[in-house]
Amino acid sequence: MKLRAAIVLATLVTTTSVLGCARQEGATSPGGGGATTGASVSTGASASDFSARDIEGKNVKLSTYLGKEVVLLNFCATWCEPCVAEFPHLRRMYEANKAKGFIILAVAMDGPETVANVPAFAKRNQLNFPMLTDEDSRIASLYNPKKSAPLSVLIDRSGKVASIREGYNPGDEEFLAKDVAKALDVTAAPQ
Repeated sequence: MKLRAAIVLATLVTTTSVLGCARQEGATSPGGGGATTGASVSTGASASDFSARDIEGKNVKLSTYLGKEVVLLNFCATWCEPCVAEFPHLRRMYEANKAKGFIILAVAMDGPETVANVPAFAKRNQLNFPMLTDEDSRIASLYNPKKSAPLSVLIDRSGKVASIREGYNPGDEEFLAKDVAKALDVTAAPQ
């Protein structure tokens, strides 16, 4: 009986770690389907502008990219194992598409107790795109009030939310890559 309980507990822990992390109860759902319970915006909505500091202390405004580039907001945290599992795919996606007008803005949702760990976390995970800090949850309140992690919000060049994906399971990167390719193709900049 104890072995059975241990197996059930191990399965629950593994499932939670693969599907996604959340600071609030009920905030996670599997990725891949594009549906989300954590976002306060919906597909087709206009993206709300924000400004935040990156890990190098530079001020970054979303409006700098709106209307010019396809933007992927990737909400993550230093405590989120599925976020770490997704990063290699995001790094490759960014390298493959940045010349086409694609930017990833990672948004670290770490609060006062862990925000100091964010720069080392970004370096350890070899992030090749900007990592913003959202210590006061201003950005999360706009896009991810339940603080689900990871949560990806894709914004097309017209400034509209093209897709929202919550959580990460191996293989979900294919769905996100298709969303990015579609946004880049549909909104390709005129020559």
